[in-house]
Amino acid sequence: MSEPEPEMKATRQPGELNETQQRRLLVTCQYIDKLLSDIEHALHSATSQSPFPRYVMDITPTQAASLEDHIRVLRAQLLRTLAWQHMEPNQPEIPVTRLVMTNLAFVNIAIEELRPRYMRGSGAVPEDAIDELDGALHKLKSLVDSMERYVHQELGADRQDRP
Repeated sequence: MSEPEPEMKATRQPGELNETQQRRLLVTCQYIDKLLSDIEHALHSATSQSPFPRYVMDITPTQAASLEDHIRVLRAQLLRTLAWQHMEPNQPEIPVTRLVMTNLAFVNIAIEELRPRYMRGSGAVPEDAIDELDGALHKLKSLVDSMERYVHQELGADRQDRP
């Protein structure tokens, strides 16, 4: 005996987009929000401690505040647009500690790839530079290991009761 067909969604209500169109609407709203987050990140880059800044702050704090107000209004409109289709953003699912641990793993890989044996593809590392390079990499690795321990011990990244 065959299984019953799954119930199809009720017929389209007036003004309602189909499921594929709704999915596209949601994904596009998420993309717009990501672009807005990138703008916010750039607006706050002047206060970053990064030794490799990407943006030149060519606007005043007042102009930055005005842009942030516009972003807030635009985000509110994104939510109203979704609500029009009886939709809402998904709840967050990824713990920040997972992001931190994943990125620290990539940092460890990047540090490892700076070892002399891996840098041979760029030319042999001079003998008189190997010890200092290894020392610098050891310090970087120790700092990353310390961060990982902190995340595990203090932030409880390995607890099972995470969302």
